[in-house]
Amino acid sequence: MEDGPEFAEGSYDFARKTYRLAEVDSQVWRVYDGDTYIGIVTETDATAAEPWPHYTEHSAGDETAAAPTTHDWRAALDHLIEAAEI
Repeated sequence: MEDGPEFAEGSYDFARKTYRLAEVDSQVWRVYDGDTYIGIVTETDATAAEPWPHYTEHSAGDETAAAPTTHDWRAALDHLIEAAEI
């Protein structure tokens, strides 16, 4: 894969602000706004029907809840950030 959350580790710019991504486990990234933890983005495995990775996001404190997936890691990350800003 030539693009994914691993390429945004350290910093990710969104809506004129910089967020920090830190891989904490294989295919799991914690997202921070400064020193404030806002949630995780997780890569799920590809399937035979859809042979590409999918991503899901979970807000801080809600990491085990079921969440929809997307093939676009940026969309998952942006949704997480937008939810944290509400």
